[in-house]
Amino acid sequence: MTTSEPIGNRIVSKVKWRLVPFAFILYFFNGMDRVNVGFAALTMNKALEISSVLFGTISSAFFISYLLFQIPSSILLQRFGVNKLIPTITAIWGVITSLTFFCQNGTQVAIFRFLLGVAEAGFFPGMIYYFTFWFPARERAQVTALFFLSGPVSGLFASPISGWIVQNAHWLGFDGWRWLFVVEGVPTIFLGLLAYFLLKNTPQDAKWLSEEEKDWLVSELAKERDSTKKVEALSFGKVVKNGTLWRLACIYMFVQAASQASQFWMPGLVKGFSASFTSTSVGYIMMIPNLVGLITMIFWGTHSDRTGERKYHAALPMLVLGLSFFMLMATHSLAIKMVALALYGLGMWNYFGTYWTFPSKLLAPEVLAVGIALINSCSSFGGFMGNYVIGFLAKLTGTTGVFFYMMALCLASLLLLVTMKISRDKRMERAAA
Repeated sequence: MTTSEPIGNRIVSKVKWRLVPFAFILYFFNGMDRVNVGFAALTMNKALEISSVLFGTISSAFFISYLLFQIPSSILLQRFGVNKLIPTITAIWGVITSLTFFCQNGTQVAIFRFLLGVAEAGFFPGMIYYFTFWFPARERAQVTALFFLSGPVSGLFASPISGWIVQNAHWLGFDGWRWLFVVEGVPTIFLGLLAYFLLKNTPQDAKWLSEEEKDWLVSELAKERDSTKKVEALSFGKVVKNGTLWRLACIYMFVQAASQASQFWMPGLVKGFSASFTSTSVGYIMMIPNLVGLITMIFWGTHSDRTGERKYHAALPMLVLGLSFFMLMATHSLAIKMVALALYGLGMWNYFGTYWTFPSKLLAPEVLAVGIALINSCSSFGGFMGNYVIGFLAKLTGTTGVFFYMMALCLASLLLLVTMKISRDKRMERAAA
């Protein structure tokens, strides 16, 4: 072990404690503001006379704008920097979520969901890109897993709260589903304002790092960029011609079409498991997949970092996710459905951390931001199509067709991934030894 390694470990640990908790909180509210429409639908759909097809359109509206504004947002990110763009869009999506309180029909809900997609489009690819300026590659699966951990934590806490608000919060004579958007939107506005003071673009801008610490981190990241084997030196004009990038995009598009759509529709599907289930009980039941994800995500990301193995750490959760949809479709047993929900959480949350090590491993640094945005744009297209198709399947076939469709998407992602040539990172193995 070289003398620089203990220093490096200390610096990386310091950066993690400074950056990851606040990124975690931002993504916590991002996830909550994005999927709260699924809980609102438990009573909103009846109140506003929203059919399953129209709800599919409402859910898809978010992904249309999210798709269209991914790359423009990433270009703005590079022009204005994280410390300006991320706080601005965070505050804006908090305002849009809160204003959904005033919607009077399904069309208005769809418009606000479209605007929410515009605001949120730059957040996720921006944060993934941001991590590449602060963390060496050997740390990113764990860091990304910590970041994504906010997803199950958000679901764990927000699910019962959302269910309770929808059923019980009838303050000032307004329905609970309206207050849900306000309660979960207003804190996001204040977080956006706070982010202006806490987010820094690069290590050089961080006053909480000493000059020695800055020099080490900048040097380490520069050496890594210089030594990383690039599959293909891409210019912006060649991005759309790169087969590896498109395969990565398709993998993420299919699995996200299944997992994102399931987050919007699962509360309603769970309520259909039993005639005795209320909105509050659905909220408690939806804690199951999030609790499982919370327990397993860090272990899975850390294990991938320690072994240097990436492909199968991403593929296995995709297989489990598909299996969970099959179990939900194939049985009428409530006990087995609860087990399937646990597997659903295991699969849905554990592929993220390892998958998002692939772009920085396979793409040239100068186009990484655009590459990430393109992958996430395809994910948005999958989310749009997934919700749109599920709206029709729910009307025509009920839950069976919905779960079969999501299972097929997971298996398509799995097949594309396991047939890729992604080698074990030997340098990571040595670092972990």
